[in-house]
Amino acid sequence: MSWAYLNNAFHKKEEVRISPYDRGFLFGDGVYEVIPSYAGKPFLYEEHISRLSKSLNEVSINKPEQWEHLKSIIGDLLKKNNFFNQIIYIQVTRGQEGRRSHTPDKLTSPTLFVESSELVTDLLLTSYKPPYINVGIEEDPRWSRCDIKAITLLGNVMTLDSMSDSGLEEVIFYKDGIITEGAKANIFLIFGEKIVTPPVSKNILSGITRNYFINLLSQNNFNIEEREVSINEIEEADEIWFTSSGKVLQMVQRINNKTLLEKDFKNTIGHKAIELFRQDVLV
Repeated sequence: MSWAYLNNAFHKKEEVRISPYDRGFLFGDGVYEVIPSYAGKPFLYEEHISRLSKSLNEVSINKPEQWEHLKSIIGDLLKKNNFFNQIIYIQVTRGQEGRRSHTPDKLTSPTLFVESSELVTDLLLTSYKPPYINVGIEEDPRWSRCDIKAITLLGNVMTLDSMSDSGLEEVIFYKDGIITEGAKANIFLIFGEKIVTPPVSKNILSGITRNYFINLLSQNNFNIEEREVSINEIEEADEIWFTSSGKVLQMVQRINNKTLLEKDFKNTIGHKAIELFRQDVLV
């Protein structure tokens, strides 16, 4: 039996219900956050909650009344669902109103939904498989405020759905010839010994795992640069990674059916980055 939290109470997942007049359902009027938990401990919790707070401020949604108790709610949820590693999903919408109107009522109370599920990851095993993925390249179709972690992800969904029959698991988005990010993750490109990632902007989410790896690698004397990357530079990259809370770090093996990564995994900078993450989490 799995549990979720809605507004003021825990419910069995299959019994969770919201009104069709919730503005999240009608307009996608809400924001969300995803937090991994390893061995019962949410990873980078404060950074994720800080970003959730920023997203709420950006779209002028009030914090739910349970905000100050959110950490204990999540702790209780992790115990109730009782998986060793879990992925936590938090969603806050502007709330339920009595009629459909583009202009929200200032007095509407936000809807808080929290759920968790088992996080299956090979990266924490003694002998883990290289996290390779195949990706495509597409012009970025999304709205111009990707820095807000909004629940309106139709552009992401449409792109990934169109690629699913080709066995592609991610996409490298670009806008005006400049790489932005993936549909589900931030992107890093390696040129020789230099690790490059696009700078945060309104077209790019400030990924918590992205920032974690920037700090972790910098502390270990890797050469990190944040700069705009032309889509044409993909051909020159020695490695390409995607980082996200759920998958941590995945390396691109093929781009539109062209092989990128031919070297042994253990000789890559990506492997060194994963080893640093493992040391940090498993300590």
